[in-house]
Amino acid sequence: MRRRAFWIALALAAAGVAAGLIVSIPSPKKENANPTGAEGPADTVASSNLHLANSDREAIDSLLAKFVPAAVGRQSATTAWSLAGPELKAASTLAQWKKGTSPVPAFPVREKTFTGWPTMAVEKNAVTLSLLVHPKKGEENLGDYTFAVQAVRSEGRWLVNRLYTIAINHPVRNGQHEIGPADFQAPSGGNGPSQSKPRIGSSWLLPIVAILSIALVVPLVLGSTLFVRSRRRKRAVADQEMPRLPSTPGS
Repeated sequence: MRRRAFWIALALAAAGVAAGLIVSIPSPKKENANPTGAEGPADTVASSNLHLANSDREAIDSLLAKFVPAAVGRQSATTAWSLAGPELKAASTLAQWKKGTSPVPAFPVREKTFTGWPTMAVEKNAVTLSLLVHPKKGEENLGDYTFAVQAVRSEGRWLVNRLYTIAINHPVRNGQHEIGPADFQAPSGGNGPSQSKPRIGSSWLLPIVAILSIALVVPLVLGSTLFVRSRRRKRAVADQEMPRLPSTPGS
């Protein structure tokens, strides 16, 4: 019985250690190859080797003068649709644009012409630019908006392929407050950005601790039980009176 209990306890301890090691090894996560939602437009790669020709800049100036009031100012959905690129048309229809459902943000633009805009990226048939616009009179509380605009050349003419907001300058008492990507970051506790490292929770340790505890407690319980039984058996044998041996062989 002692030998059996020893080997059983040893097997349980080995099984507990093996199970703990298996649980502690993280399993690799499978990446979902299918997109779960709208991923948005891809970032444009800037190229410093290309230069925007003056003729192209003038053509884009003319494009913005028509597209921005029509699409952003919501003056003419038909004109905006005719000047839109494939990305703006991919997830919507002209009927939706006419009903006011458009991927282009709405804003009461004051400007009629748009020149002198800085370029963010220049490619062979695509230009990404930064466009600052101001609200109409009486709408100053909206602030100034800065749009990122991508114009693409298709069949010899320029089209607006993307247009989205990248910054909002709200007027305040002593100046202006700019709302941009930094306003949507998580707040930090100090003066600079938080550099705290991610922490791993301790809940994953509970199964390992439970398995190791069982592997240690079970052998102790079995050993204690066998030890007590053995002591009781020895006491019972010691308390029994042994029979007397005969004094002579014949008696």
